[in-house]
Amino acid sequence: MSIVAQKAARIVAVGGVALAAMGTTVAYAVGDTTSTKLSNGTLSFTAVNGRYIGTTGTNFFSSTTYHKTGGSTVSLTFGLDTQKAEYNSGTKTVKAGQTVSHNFGGKPVSDILKCYAIGFMRSGGKLYETPSIKNLC
Repeated sequence: MSIVAQKAARIVAVGGVALAAMGTTVAYAVGDTTSTKLSNGTLSFTAVNGRYIGTTGTNFFSSTTYHKTGGSTVSLTFGLDTQKAEYNSGTKTVKAGQTVSHNFGGKPVSDILKCYAIGFMRSGGKLYETPSIKNLC
């Protein structure tokens, strides 16, 4: 879980649900987000176990986002690696100044053999990964 600082808010959108935590005291937000800074943007991955958003704990929800800050237009696909399965988005095109994302929806917790998942992006024949999000079981 991520700690939300006093009088700050954090919104996490996963599985079509926006999650927020805010207040005058320290609160907790569910799920987590990791990111990787690339030369022309930032790749981010968000994931949460369904039990924290009012659904079954047998599913987890995730999304991957790329914010492109420079360079030429590129085509890419997003992916989700759970150790047991790999899920991929369709091809997306993005140019500088744009943000694209893919919501992977609910996936079985039984797919995350080591309780963590990794978001990734393929573009131009290269693979870019985010750090893993742990404790998804």
